[in-house]
Amino acid sequence: MGHEEKPDFNPPGGHVGKYQIIRTLGEGSFGKVKLAYHLTTGQKVALKIINRKTLAKSDMQGRIEREISYLRLLRHPHIIKLYDVIKSKDEIIMVIEFAGKELFDYIVQKGKMEENEARRFFQQIISAVEYCHRHKIVHRDLKPENLLLDDQLNVKIADFGLSNFMSDGNFLKTSCGSPNYAAPEVISGKLYAGPEVDVWSCGVILYVMLCGRLPFDDEFIPALFKKISNGVYTIPNYLSPGAKNLLTRMLVVNPLNRITIHEIMQDEWFLTDIADYLLPNDVQKKYAEIDENAVNTLVRTMGYDREEILDTLRKNTQNEIMDGYLLIKENKMLLDDIKKQQNGQDSDKLDAFLSQSPPSEYEHREHESKRLKEEITYQALSPSLGNKDSQSTIAILPTSLPQIHRANMAQYGSESAAKINPISTKKSKTRWHFGIRSRSYPLDVMGEIYRALKNLGAEWTKPKEDELWTIRVRWKYSPNTVEGEDPAAQIPDMMRMIIQLFQLEPNNYLVDFKFDGWENSDGSVNAKFDASKDDEISSFSAYPFLHLATRLIMELAVNSQGG
Repeated sequence: MGHEEKPDFNPPGGHVGKYQIIRTLGEGSFGKVKLAYHLTTGQKVALKIINRKTLAKSDMQGRIEREISYLRLLRHPHIIKLYDVIKSKDEIIMVIEFAGKELFDYIVQKGKMEENEARRFFQQIISAVEYCHRHKIVHRDLKPENLLLDDQLNVKIADFGLSNFMSDGNFLKTSCGSPNYAAPEVISGKLYAGPEVDVWSCGVILYVMLCGRLPFDDEFIPALFKKISNGVYTIPNYLSPGAKNLLTRMLVVNPLNRITIHEIMQDEWFLTDIADYLLPNDVQKKYAEIDENAVNTLVRTMGYDREEILDTLRKNTQNEIMDGYLLIKENKMLLDDIKKQQNGQDSDKLDAFLSQSPPSEYEHREHESKRLKEEITYQALSPSLGNKDSQSTIAILPTSLPQIHRANMAQYGSESAAKINPISTKKSKTRWHFGIRSRSYPLDVMGEIYRALKNLGAEWTKPKEDELWTIRVRWKYSPNTVEGEDPAAQIPDMMRMIIQLFQLEPNNYLVDFKFDGWENSDGSVNAKFDASKDDEISSFSAYPFLHLATRLIMELAVNSQGG
């Protein structure tokens, strides 16, 4: 099946898990990248070894987290694969697909390419970028240095550290990426949605492949930015009309007038001699029939109720369940399409895509990939929520108990209350924060919260599309019924709580717990215990809320330490 043969010598590099180290490929500020092979199959892999202490002292932790999160999610022939994440006390080791060359070096050595060769690379890049955008991920740092090549000169997009997860209506304003490949709206600091930035970068990459030089270049950065902002570049006369047309539609300064990825994939020059597997699938047609295997995978790996999944699919509801289902389906269809084409003329080329996933035989590889996915689904790179942080402790927001908070503040008078400063003074050794802070990927945080709530027997409502980061919880609390007591005076046995995830700053999130009143088992609410009533201060004890909040925090700590 085209896999690498196991070396017949015993290299001195030692081994990590089931991988034998061969040699060091490179070294950076956070660790080393080593070449290794799988002990069972001999398949080569790259080990990205990251030193935890060095990482903790830098601002790169969020970038590493994003790279792991996105590589777990994405499965495409032209996106570098993450096989495993191995953690030790001192290191984090990413086991990734080995691609030994860079498109950058290839361009430097070869110079400008013939259109057919450049188009082949470009088709693979656009197919992978379209796949990312379909799953709401923008790369934001596309450049030849981040485009690796395998032994068959197939593109593998790498380095998702600057990537962002797109949400509907969300605009980004972080300037990242390399200046020569950055879009005008990025270097100017304007808001941008995301996909159009990758389109611009792909246009620059296509220009470099066809012309052997950068469209925008200047050693003086302000002058470079001016050229990019004005869209000043020249197109050589030797390019075909089709190539010229596509470049001029991609390198448009106004992102609203720039061609989209979908339009690129309909362009006549782009479609010339394109491989079928690079074109997006007709999702509606291929997903008409519910895939029981995909449903079972969601139930097993994500903990969703089977009926809830089926209801989502029948109603075509756009939510996280549908996203997970479509991703599983697409991965399966991609492998099926490649297997079918292995019997055709492109068999040798297609072997290259599959040969990079150990072990070598397809069935064994599929089993290994599935096992690895199940192993790392809920692993988190960041220090767990339960770990101690010398600069952070747990505090409850005043909004968690609004009526009691107002009552406590009232006794000091409005003047003195206005002078209250929640920030610690320099004399204080303890730094207090509201809620629970985390640098983990937000979806991982929400997953851990849902899992903890389930373990504690809590119930929650299905989140609305505009409240994906809010969990409305109903939790059974031991009733304090006393024989002969007026039922109206008793505290209902179901306490409501609102849990919200806030973003404080890039890669820094806060989980807040808010009391939301009491209700009876039948769902009825007693006005006396309704926290939404702001006109009177409830007289119930804060202990039940604090007790259940503490149990949830402890459960989160146990889960994170066990994972």
